[in-house]
Amino acid sequence: MVPIVCVTLKEYQKAKSVFDSCKELKFIPADLQEHLLAETIKSHKASAVVLGVDQYKDELYTALPKGGIILRFGVGHDGVDKKKATEAGLFVTNTPGALDDSVAEHAILLMGSLARQIPQHYSNMRSSQWQPSLGYELRGKNLLVIGCGKIGSKVASIASFGFGMKVIGYDTQPLNHKEASRFGFAQLIESLDEGIKQADFISLHIPSIPATRKFVSLKFLQMMKSSAYIINTSRGPIVDENALYDIISSGKIAGAGIDVFENEPYVPINTLKDLRNLPNVVLTPHVGSSTIEACDRMAECVIKNLVAHFQKNREQMDIVNKEILKVIK
Repeated sequence: MVPIVCVTLKEYQKAKSVFDSCKELKFIPADLQEHLLAETIKSHKASAVVLGVDQYKDELYTALPKGGIILRFGVGHDGVDKKKATEAGLFVTNTPGALDDSVAEHAILLMGSLARQIPQHYSNMRSSQWQPSLGYELRGKNLLVIGCGKIGSKVASIASFGFGMKVIGYDTQPLNHKEASRFGFAQLIESLDEGIKQADFISLHIPSIPATRKFVSLKFLQMMKSSAYIINTSRGPIVDENALYDIISSGKIAGAGIDVFENEPYVPINTLKDLRNLPNVVLTPHVGSSTIEACDRMAECVIKNLVAHFQKNREQMDIVNKEILKVIK
């Protein structure tokens, strides 16, 4: 019997050819709403489910049998309640490394769009307005990368070796200076405040956990140079969107490039502080990892995790709730 795996429709469509070509597993597309997804899992007697970024808080964890598996189609797994999953005897995996290039490229492209005011120029041209204005070169500018993991290091590499930026790295984890220089980091700092004050661009690459909620606060933003831009391709909750609106609208920083939001699809937390109304903000709908290549890699990683799971090769799985190994052997 070929194992049945439910996969949310959005994720299935992103890598349909990869999922359909897998002969060892049968993938069933399902609604992403938790109640409907749980019903599909139960009706097909599936022991595995592939999820996107949406939040799952309740029925999902009782729909799967003990020993089942929840697979994130992506890296961030804040939408999955790991405590509930572990208590239900469920493995949780993600796809590390599969989207590094795509997210890093997107962060750089947001920087370039802001520096050269591409959205404004495009909008003017569409309305038959010829209004050329001066932009900035990226070369020689200071880029502060907050979170120097795989994606942050990719951003550093592209920025340093491709655009000649001076890249400063900050991370709460100890960093190897010699290793960091290979990725183009010119400097690693321990004082975040000093890094913020130096930066022409700041790119965020940290996870969304309770400790990082509103990491980019009003105080953080007030330390930035008035000519500086901030880029977020990590997770929405790490930025205080109301504070960001206030700082940008008052001209205290130059602008922002945002791909991730507190509410997705984007709805402003305060209707009077809608980031879409600011001309010097570039917004994209959480598409940092949405490339054909990254989606294929994520699907391949999902399949790798599934095959290892059904063969009980736990060391080959990208397990994020490690405590499950004490519950399920």
